[in-house]
Amino acid sequence: MSCLLTNQTPLPATLRPYRDHSLQSHVLVIAKATWRLSTGRLAPAEQQAGLHMQAVSVCLGDLDLDPVQTKILESRLADQVVWLDHDLAPPKPAFDVIVAGYATAPAGHARLSIDAGIRIGNHKAGMRAFAPRYWHRLWLGYEARPVGPMVARVPLSYALADWDSGFAGGEPAEQGDRPVYLPWIEALDAASRPRRHARVPAGLGFWPENAAHRSMYSGTYDDAWQQERAPDLPADFDPRFYNCAHKDLQLPAPPIPGTPIRLVHLGQQPAIDCAFPSLSLAVQARTAAGHTHPALPMTPDTLVIEPEHDRLSVVWRVLIPAGAQADSVRTVRLFKTDNPAA
Repeated sequence: MSCLLTNQTPLPATLRPYRDHSLQSHVLVIAKATWRLSTGRLAPAEQQAGLHMQAVSVCLGDLDLDPVQTKILESRLADQVVWLDHDLAPPKPAFDVIVAGYATAPAGHARLSIDAGIRIGNHKAGMRAFAPRYWHRLWLGYEARPVGPMVARVPLSYALADWDSGFAGGEPAEQGDRPVYLPWIEALDAASRPRRHARVPAGLGFWPENAAHRSMYSGTYDDAWQQERAPDLPADFDPRFYNCAHKDLQLPAPPIPGTPIRLVHLGQQPAIDCAFPSLSLAVQARTAAGHTHPALPMTPDTLVIEPEHDRLSVVWRVLIPAGAQADSVRTVRLFKTDNPAA
């Protein structure tokens, strides 16, 4: 595909060819905007966050850990985990909300556990973060006990959560002669109690492809796929695979501009309040034969909140049928529009 993007906005944007699981070819257009998160003044960021052309990975040892957390993770400090996904996915069926940061105790006062959460309009999601703990054997059964001092911050990483590829720790019966450490992040039930032993994935950040709520949509990569369709997507691929937020933070539709957002214990302030920003984008394609298509609205489908960097980013995406020969798309114009439905 030879196609040129004319970007009439100050935002980072790009286009890519995309072939879906129905084997239809498209031009994928992606744009991103960043605002300051500071309480009371959601203003455009002076430095716009660029598009991530690949996933942003970090070593566990590079996270902001205190001494006891570092000690417990000693054998895993070199492990690479994805902190933020790349931005080159096609439009997502649901609206992703991702918080990249730390559960933070109020006023920096260390605690054994920190309840943290986010509310967007009437939609809420929460979790409980813990200081490192281990299973202690009792006369009858086991109990969770802290390893050492309380902590002030816990990274919001799937690597520290309670699931098969995270910090599952194991069951007490598997303890043997070595301590079995518990996950640092657990889900809360309706009464704000940890769902212990339920193995319910918890967390407000990015989730990888092998997380159950994503892998179930990845499709079948068997010998038949290898012989008949590779490298195209399997016929049973489901685009819901592209949603990489926790399932509790996949909204059915983008928030309406002005929708209030509150972060609790996810930054240096106990509560951070802002609103979903108001910005509408559209694209207009022109073919090789000079035909101009009607304008298409771009749809916001990802919200990334980074309290450590005082920023909130929104990603818009749209697919344009690529066409063929004289009807193939050759240029795409990206522009702002005053009409959210335009």
